[in-house]
Amino acid sequence: QHFRHNISNLVCKNRFIISPIVRPINHARLSTTSRTFDHKTDATATSLPEFDAARFVSLLEQEGFTKNQSMAVLSALDDVVEESSSILKYSLISKADQDRTIEQYKNDFSQLKKEIHEVEQNDVDDVKQANEVLKTEIEKLKRTLSEEITRSHAGVRLDINLEKGRIRDEGMQLQEHLQHTDQRIENEIRVLRKHMEGIKLQILQYMIGTITGAGTLLLGINMQTSHVTNIHYH
Repeated sequence: QHFRHNISNLVCKNRFIISPIVRPINHARLSTTSRTFDHKTDATATSLPEFDAARFVSLLEQEGFTKNQSMAVLSALDDVVEESSSILKYSLISKADQDRTIEQYKNDFSQLKKEIHEVEQNDVDDVKQANEVLKTEIEKLKRTLSEEITRSHAGVRLDINLEKGRIRDEGMQLQEHLQHTDQRIENEIRVLRKHMEGIKLQILQYMIGTITGAGTLLLGINMQTSHVTNIHYH
């Protein structure tokens, strides 16, 4: 742990560039003579500053490291740089791969848009078809309802006509009954009148008989009285 701490202090104090993650490199090589990292970059990349291996080894020795320990540390740093470069190489993609990936994404997105449009078009067609079916059902329902209403009206009119005919028949029967009653009343009145006339005639005959009898009686009385009077005078 103390060894690692000393290495970190040396790197921080002298600001050595040892991490390939900061800037991509193609190769890092440890020189046995000058102990420097030779950074070979692309034509378009910016060259990194060289790593002074001899100075680094000297600093390690000043910190108490032996020659062999310093060389071992430098070799470990070289391995770390090599491994970091390899990892970075596999983790990065080229411009062509990036363009192909973007183009694939565009194609996938276009295909997705096409599929979504087809699905939407199919949904629209399904909705239109469902609307047409619904319209047909509504028209059938309207016709059925209209026929039912027509039949109901016809039935109501028939019932009304039958009721009118029944009322008319009942009125005619009532009228005939009234006429028959009037005729019977008139007949009864005529019979009653004839009976009353007979009674009047009988009363008249009785009165005439009575008056005639009374007159005859009075006449007889008068005649008897006159006869008695004549006898008395004689």
